[in-house]
This record gives sequence, C-alpha cells and structure tokens, in this order.
Amino acid sequence: MPGVSFPARITLFGFDPIDATARIEPRSVRWRLRRTLTALGTAVLLAPLVALVPPHAPWALGALGVGAIVARRKWLELHSLQAVEGICPRCRSDVSLPRATRLRHPHPLPCESCNHELTLEVDPAAGVGVNSPRPSEPPEEA
Repeated sequence: MPGVSFPARITLFGFDPIDATARIEPRSVRWRLRRTLTALGTAVLLAPLVALVPPHAPWALGALGVGAIVARRKWLELHSLQAVEGICPRCRSDVSLPRATRLRHPHPLPCESCNHELTLEVDPAAGVGVNSPRPSEPPEEA
C-alpha cells in the first residue's frame, strides 16, 4: 500500500494519549484535479437523466449539488489517510481504519471495541523536519 508513515497520537478525553503511526499519501494537484473533474462530469451527465423523473427540477438540482459537494471534497483532499497502527486509550484494543479516507485535522477515528469516537492527531508536515530541506530543495550551504 503506498504512503508514508508519520508519528501520530490517538486521544480520548479523560485518558492519556497513545502514540500511533499513520500512513498518509500526499495527493498531487493532478490527482485532485482529475477526481474533481470526474465528479463534476458525472453530475453534469447524470442531471438530465434524473430530471426525467417528476418533479423534474429538484432531481436535476440535487444531482448537480451532490456533484459540486463531492468535487469540492476531492479538490480539498491534500492527504489521504491510508492506515493507522495504534491502540484505543480506553479499552487497549487495536484501532483500525475501515477504509482509506481524506485526512482531517483532527481526524475522527472509531473504536470498534468500546464504540468511542477517538481523535487522531497527525501533522503531515512533521515528516520533514523544521531544519531539514524539503526533497525538492537543495541543501543550504553555510
């Protein structure tokens, strides 16, 4: 599975935070643009078809609205959360990610054992140290 591992913390109010590892895949502008245009194109193609069902206008507007919402979500998806390795602070069972999803800050994470909503805190920018150069930049000379 592609992605880069980053240190993270799983928190739950009233319990000590637990260290975890999150695998994150950065999304390029090309990937985001392709997904955005796919969502918009699907909505534009689907709107006339659903407009055939009475009442006509609400179905067409609904299809266009859902397409716009999905397109916006895909455009804003800078990082995808692929996997999480950690344990629940309350019940100490393994926490898993049901499917790859858009990374939010902080990211909600369900515990299937105790049914509590955990919080995953990860900073994808932390993978590159403050004083270390980014991969595309040459190192600075003193």
